[in-house]
Amino acid sequence: MILPKFDYYSPETLEEALDWLSANKGKSIRILAGGTDLLVDLRGKVIPDGHRPRCQQHRTGTWNARSAQPVKVKALLSLSRIEELRGVRTKKDAIHIGAMTTISDIEKSEPLRTLLTGLCDGAAQLGSPLVRNRGTIGGNLCNSRPAADTSIPTLALNGQLVIVSKRGTRIVKQEDFVTGPGMNILEPDEILTEIIVNTPDDSGESSPRRLTSGYIKLANRKALEISVVGAAAAVWFDPDGRINDARIAMGAVAPKPLLLGIAGNFLIGETLNDKIIAEAAKLAGETVKPITDHRGSAEYRRSM
Repeated sequence: MILPKFDYYSPETLEEALDWLSANKGKSIRILAGGTDLLVDLRGKVIPDGHRPRCQQHRTGTWNARSAQPVKVKALLSLSRIEELRGVRTKKDAIHIGAMTTISDIEKSEPLRTLLTGLCDGAAQLGSPLVRNRGTIGGNLCNSRPAADTSIPTLALNGQLVIVSKRGTRIVKQEDFVTGPGMNILEPDEILTEIIVNTPDDSGESSPRRLTSGYIKLANRKALEISVVGAAAAVWFDPDGRINDARIAMGAVAPKPLLLGIAGNFLIGETLNDKIIAEAAKLAGETVKPITDHRGSAEYRRSM
């Protein structure tokens, strides 16, 4: 891997990181979390475009092409030593996940496995064990790819992102965070610090709303592969088994993870059965906006 020269700053506290970002605002700076994507993006181009006919042949879409040019930076700000950005904490009826929590820690977290199963499903299918040990949920979300394996279930679970700078704190919904392939609303002096997901007061039978969620990934290989289609659902049930609320999100079928409001709203008030599920799936297929690339055609993605 051929990396360019850059300065490197590794603070021990969030306050130090924000001070440094504020002081260096306007310079070419990237924030380093796990580095599993950024370090690849920093490398020089090894294979010329003309030697990649398979990719070029199918690069007909308007939103899937990832720039072959290396990212140019003057400095990296590493968050790896900031312990306050790690960990999963349960507070009242919400779960708070530090942005520097590794994907493997999310995969193994008992509170997440119990209450936010879909997020654990996404973590378990991201990359390889080596990637999951280094990669972080904050890095995966801020990478802002249409097929990001934690972004899709976070969207279905109506996750909120806490963004901090010296100017203050703002909380945004995941659905408003990503603006396009590799693009989001983060300002140069801001850091994503945590993800908040609201949960029912009680996951037992007496709860007025019981949450269940899941994530399924279709890919051409079982590991180390970007999905052809990724689908996540979060469903809140009334005690009588009827759906109180439902959110369906999909990845790799639009320029960013897509919330299928029509399909989710169709399920509200229903009791799940094969007919209802088939109709929701039909609505989902009519809503997505896939493209054709070397992983699959638009028609195949829509069918899946």
